Amino acid sequence: MLNTLRRMLDGDESSHAAIHEHLALLGFLDPESIARRTCALMQPSVSSTAAAESLFKLMSLLSDSADPAAGMGDFERYVHRVTDRADLFNFLSENPRAIEMLVRLFTSSRYLTETLLRNPDSLRVLIQHRQLADLKSREEFLESAMKAASSAVGGIGPLNALRRFQRFEILRIGACDLFGLIDLRAATVQLSLLADSLVQACLALAAKELDVDPDGLTVIGFGKLGGEELNYSSDIDLVFLTDRKPSEVLPLAQRLIKAMQDAMAEGFLYRVDVRLRPWGRSGELVTTIPSYLEYIQSHAEMWEKQALLKARVVGGKKSVGVEFLKRAEPLIFSGTPHDVRAAVRQAKDRIEAELRRRGREWGEVKLGTGSIRDVEFVVQALQLVHGVTSRHVRSPNTLDGLVRLTDAGVLHADEYRRLTDGYVFLRTIEHSLQLMHNQQEHTMPTDPRELSALAHRLDFPGVDQLLQHYEGHRASIRAIFDKYLSDERDLPVVQDIPDTSSSSSERLALASYSTVFTKDEQRRHRAMFAQIEPHQPVRVVAEPTDDGLWRVTILGHDCPGELSMMCGLMFAYGFDIVTGFVSTERRSAPKVVSVERRAASPAAKEPCGFVDVFCVRSELDVVLPQVWERYEADLVDLVLMAQSGRADEAQGRLAKRVADALEGAPVTSRRPSPLDVRIDNDAHESATVLHIRGDDTIGFLYELSNALTLSGVNIEQVQISADEGLAADTLLVTDARRGGKILEADRLQELQAAVVLIKHFTHLLPGAPDPTAALLHFRTFLRDLFQRPDWFEQLSSLERPEVLSALARLLGVSDFLWEDFLRLQYANLFPVLRDMAGLENAKSSEQLTAELQAALQGASSSEERRTVLNEFKDRELFRVDMRHILGRCEGIEAFGREMTVLAEVVVAASVSICRAELVERFGTPMLDKGGACQLAVCALGKCGGRELGFASDIELMFVYEVEGFTNGRESIANANFFARLVEGVTHAIRARSEGIFRIDLRLRPYGRSGSLAVSCDSFLHYFHLDGPAWPYERQSLVKLRPIAGDGEFGKRLVRLRDDIVYTGQPVDFAAIRAMRERQVRQLVGAETFNAKLSPGGLVDLEYLVQAKQISFGKAQPALRTTNTRDALHALSKHQIIDEATCQRLDQAYAFLKSMIESLRMVRGDARDLAIPSLNSADFESLARRMGYGGNWQRLQDDLARHTQMVSDAVRTCFP
Repeated sequence: MLNTLRRMLDGDESSHAAIHEHLALLGFLDPESIARRTCALMQPSVSSTAAAESLFKLMSLLSDSADPAAGMGDFERYVHRVTDRADLFNFLSENPRAIEMLVRLFTSSRYLTETLLRNPDSLRVLIQHRQLADLKSREEFLESAMKAASSAVGGIGPLNALRRFQRFEILRIGACDLFGLIDLRAATVQLSLLADSLVQACLALAAKELDVDPDGLTVIGFGKLGGEELNYSSDIDLVFLTDRKPSEVLPLAQRLIKAMQDAMAEGFLYRVDVRLRPWGRSGELVTTIPSYLEYIQSHAEMWEKQALLKARVVGGKKSVGVEFLKRAEPLIFSGTPHDVRAAVRQAKDRIEAELRRRGREWGEVKLGTGSIRDVEFVVQALQLVHGVTSRHVRSPNTLDGLVRLTDAGVLHADEYRRLTDGYVFLRTIEHSLQLMHNQQEHTMPTDPRELSALAHRLDFPGVDQLLQHYEGHRASIRAIFDKYLSDERDLPVVQDIPDTSSSSSERLALASYSTVFTKDEQRRHRAMFAQIEPHQPVRVVAEPTDDGLWRVTILGHDCPGELSMMCGLMFAYGFDIVTGFVSTERRSAPKVVSVERRAASPAAKEPCGFVDVFCVRSELDVVLPQVWERYEADLVDLVLMAQSGRADEAQGRLAKRVADALEGAPVTSRRPSPLDVRIDNDAHESATVLHIRGDDTIGFLYELSNALTLSGVNIEQVQISADEGLAADTLLVTDARRGGKILEADRLQELQAAVVLIKHFTHLLPGAPDPTAALLHFRTFLRDLFQRPDWFEQLSSLERPEVLSALARLLGVSDFLWEDFLRLQYANLFPVLRDMAGLENAKSSEQLTAELQAALQGASSSEERRTVLNEFKDRELFRVDMRHILGRCEGIEAFGREMTVLAEVVVAASVSICRAELVERFGTPMLDKGGACQLAVCALGKCGGRELGFASDIELMFVYEVEGFTNGRESIANANFFARLVEGVTHAIRARSEGIFRIDLRLRPYGRSGSLAVSCDSFLHYFHLDGPAWPYERQSLVKLRPIAGDGEFGKRLVRLRDDIVYTGQPVDFAAIRAMRERQVRQLVGAETFNAKLSPGGLVDLEYLVQAKQISFGKAQPALRTTNTRDALHALSKHQIIDEATCQRLDQAYAFLKSMIESLRMVRGDARDLAIPSLNSADFESLARRMGYGGNWQRLQDDLARHTQMVSDAVRTCFP
């Protein structure tokens, strides 16, 4: 298509149709018009090749914008403003990043676009983004402003020169903001310091014009100017003080205001608001210190004291302003907590009432509910209350105030994070709204197109994601606002902890219903059956016995799984079943009663009644009757759920209750005694009798009844007894499919095997990471197992206790691991389980390579080789994961190394396979001077750091030596050869699930729009210190490590990397903060903590370490390691980080990595790393998976401690 575009620009009419079609696919609504206008940009001096390359890139980028045609129109206007069009297209062709910058400006800000069009040569400055993002001091701004004013030429005058200077600086700051070179805090400080300098410059010009001393006037900034958090289109709030007669300096103040806000040929500087002076509009424009202090003491309202929190000297005689602010402090911090809270809340209520009156309740990011103003008012109210006794909490800046209030213990760490994230998010929206038209806009649009455009400018995938984040932050901010500015306080919720138990029983002889129960008991059962109703399908009666037990009678109409529900709930309530008789026989007395009650409907299907009686023991001395009422209610809920077709949901809920009760059960490594299972088909006329003898184990009867139901077996009668830890259970069972006895040999073998397996499995349940998951997955596991033709052979491997213990751990890890991994890997499961000894040791790279090569030797075709490669990858990936889950890896670092070694072997083999196939067709890529052109496959990110985890991507970059051609009969360019190679490798390695061994090439030069493979010269040009790479891309090279290809070329590439990255210059802190801010805004939801991306998470720690590596790596080559923990310890060894901090950060790293791996293993998605809500069931499950058992509070404390440690270290590193 690039060549077709070039031909069209050269005047080839035949190419127009193809270009029209291409433009339509890109989203241009009038492709013919766009094509015609594009051709009109050409001039005889313009190279069609350079123009085609530039325009092709431009069109591709515009296709992702909300309005491609509008962006194309802006580009046309820009081209027409440039004096040398040929030079422009050559420049754009050689600097693709400049085109990205133009598109970003065109689509994000009409104001910045118009500013650029006034001075199109500014693009040459913007592309030098390393110098562009240098933060300027107040003095540097003032020096530049005064230079601009003094050197004004052409009759524009100094004030117009200042306006032109301001416009360029806002373009520079706005561009850095849009391109992610500075964060919100840096942008607002730069805008504020720019305003300070312009106030000073205008004051100097006004004083010179009036021939007066500028030191006679002191200018105090309030609001966002005072807090150094100015917007792009803010008013500036000023108050004027003097230590002279106010009338002497009044003309100077008036002239200053005029110089700032009068519209001239180059526009105006700032709208000036002076209403915060004493007595507002009716007060004197200039006041003295005594007058101002007397006003504060006698007349000022709370909102005026609140406004003084942000007061700062911005111009004129500084000593006067400093003296005033110091003397005003006791007057500002004088209100009672109640008065402060009431006044601030009332002020906010008045603002919101006015918004409601004007119909602007939604979308008000500045003033609405859960808005920027909510955060500011929380900070200011807490400062007014606590600033009385603590000077530390006083700060005019909102973000700094949040830090100080948290350091002082006034705000909780979680509240600090939520308020900070929300404030930054809302201020970013505000900036985007104001940058569009340079207007004081604070309301999100309601028009769908405008809202979509806003989402696009903020890099959200769509409107829904933007609104989800917006509403989440709104709610989160408002909740904290209400907490601190209301008299109401939420009380902590006290949660009950379920009891745990162990079981015992005593033996009963096999008997029928009529022989077990007396006539009186049978009459009583019939009376109870008379109380059965559709909404009450089960009745429970519990009576205490003389020997301290409870005799529990449960009866109702038969429901599949009701026995497991009864037994499971018994266990969950902390009761041991000592003896029991369960009867669901169709010839039993309950069945007759049921038929008599339904005599009026003879055509209806006869229900089967059950009567179950248990003698149970409680560990509690006293059991209140209300306990049994709750038990009955819970059982009724489960039965009704099952009867309504939600049996799986009922069993899932019950499994959770059982697992909770298992929480306190002891984990035993003792192997249970042999289980005696006898099957008797002679003892009963119509049912098979199971006699089970062995150790009493937790939840056995519950799980057995579940498994038999799933296996198509009806339980007609059960007799339970136990004595000193030994259980004797007798079951009468029938075939659920056809009724009667179970006679087939394979069914009987399956039945016996299932009983043995369940007994041993329940013995090991307390050791599972998540007993709930283990219980639920075990039933499916059995069902899948018995459907396999080789089930008996497979089952034999599970008879060993170490194998079954491993299975309990695997099934109890997560739903994802079971549904999307273990079940998919069913064929690999049993070989691994059978060879438990083989899991003890990690495999080396050499061992894995040899095994893979041996497997590939039998593959004769391209597809077979890829199949063998992926089967090997899946099998070994499964094996490494099993070692990790079963604790065979020595910590999270060892797991990461094993995963990385496997990735390296698989990538290297894939490269070898694909390269051989390409060489066979195209020949070998060659150097101009002869010899083969070598390739280096470099890992980055987690793979580069040997830190791969579960569900990690493999980030790669392919670099070849030089441009050239292959030497085959069908010769192609080296660039084409290696691009085909990369495509082949990415298709050869197939990911089973999102993120698991998925190849990621986005860190290559120019990302998605760049070449799949790059030459060494292109690599050097792009990443060089003055090259077009963004700072975060250059930072990513810290992790670069060759893993395949030519070893010597790989070493040369590492030396080039060292020269690029480790220059001895300090790291670009503003760019790192900007990148983190964007990650949090786009990827972290409100009121959630992301273990990787949230402030205090893993990325903060990794960026901190990388920043230190970049800053000190030139002088200390030992710091140039790709592994985070190795780098951390090297920093300590060279005394760049003290040893105590190093140890704490190392512990935080291990904790966060463990948490991330646990979350990934549960969810199977590398992107979903949000911590479950504290105190939730999911958080408790996470605690168990991380080895905290049921002590989720300790996990919560550790999470707070480690993230606070990381946050503190980051604040120190990135001030």
